Amino acid sequence: MRLTLCSLMFVFACATSAVAEENIKLTMGKERVIVRGIRPEEQLWGPYQFPRPFKLGDRLVVSVHVKNDDISNYGAKALWFESRDQGQTWNEVDASIAQECGLLLPNGDRVYLPPESGIDVSDYKMTPWNKYTPDYDFSKQAEEGTLPIPDGMTFWMGGTTINAYNADRLPPSLSQQAWTLFRIPARQTKPVLEHAQVDWPYLTRVVHVSRSGKKVLKSIFPRGNPKLGPDGAIWVSVFSGEGHLNPVNGQYSPYYSAEIFRSEDNGRTFKRRAHLEYEADGHAFPYKSGGFSDSDFEFMPDGSIVWFLRSTWYSSTGKEWDPMYMTRSTDGGHTWSKPVKFDKVGILPRLCKLDNGVTLLCYARPGTFVRAALNNSGTKWTEPLVVMTPNDRSALANKPVADPTFHDWDGSCNNPEIIPLDKNSALIFYSDFYYPDKNGVKRKTILCREITVER
Repeated sequence: MRLTLCSLMFVFACATSAVAEENIKLTMGKERVIVRGIRPEEQLWGPYQFPRPFKLGDRLVVSVHVKNDDISNYGAKALWFESRDQGQTWNEVDASIAQECGLLLPNGDRVYLPPESGIDVSDYKMTPWNKYTPDYDFSKQAEEGTLPIPDGMTFWMGGTTINAYNADRLPPSLSQQAWTLFRIPARQTKPVLEHAQVDWPYLTRVVHVSRSGKKVLKSIFPRGNPKLGPDGAIWVSVFSGEGHLNPVNGQYSPYYSAEIFRSEDNGRTFKRRAHLEYEADGHAFPYKSGGFSDSDFEFMPDGSIVWFLRSTWYSSTGKEWDPMYMTRSTDGGHTWSKPVKFDKVGILPRLCKLDNGVTLLCYARPGTFVRAALNNSGTKWTEPLVVMTPNDRSALANKPVADPTFHDWDGSCNNPEIIPLDKNSALIFYSDFYYPDKNGVKRKTILCREITVER
């Protein structure tokens, strides 16, 4: 097997780095308001949620989702805010700033992978199930305006049917394997629209069919935050649709699968580096789950990679919390250890590495938590710093209800993000549905808070 210089350096780092455990203390700063939105009784879930922060030189910017939480709205126009005083105060800015928020590459380019909304395919004809005969050809591409018989199906509570298709079988207009990408070339200011080609074996596209008959093809943009790896490549985490074809055997699974992709040509093409199936055997992992979906990874000082995985999916199980899992790779992401339970909860795990060498992890639901790696391998972590309590918060509402639903109880979207602030601190971003305005009225509010590392 041919080893490149990067491969040899990776192996050497794994073999020689110390993994001694440190004493680390985490402390929290004061809550800082980014934006106050609607009262929670107007609409508890959807608008004024899902903050997504970026660091742009001397300023911080963050987007805030203000539409319904629906696959048709992933790419909807968000509100954007900036801070020029390290997150102390925030002001609204034009949404065009989004394209400046890409990852800065070694060649000076900046690339941004925007969220994309699903495509309404209600006008496409569905092939009747009675056409499914023993000799039905699952390798044939469908004609324009037609959806073939699905490779598999699953269902969500509320009556949504989810049909899964090998992307190669969809009509040409729907079969492209690409991500939208905006590039600001080095020493320029105007973004250029591109479509990065994605090498995704057995890419599975899903169509959500509502009770009303509306059909939406879910987008495939990467939900993770792109990062530069020690090899100079762009790395990003992704997950499949609601149900997918296992690339090992081509068989349908009703679960999500987690993926990591890399680009060695500055974002023009991406190739899959890692794929994780959720084991539906009822033993190692709970069977009643959506699978491995939202995830994040980080490159550790000893040369390994840690990868944290969400398993909760309410629409599949009726349960808003389930364990978060962790896996590690010591060979540059080619192979991974069997995922093990890291904590009993874990929505949207997010990691960041500070310049002092400490890696931080945030996750949530119910509650919001931050932990720090205690060693260079990421195999030991501090006890959770509680940013938001996991206990019942429904009494904080403007109009407390006697019998709270889960999100009344929780009072947050629990989709946190974290980014480095300086050498020894980071900013965590999260929502609080019960944060008071100057008149004491509780509003859905996006907050940030400084997390300081003491060694």
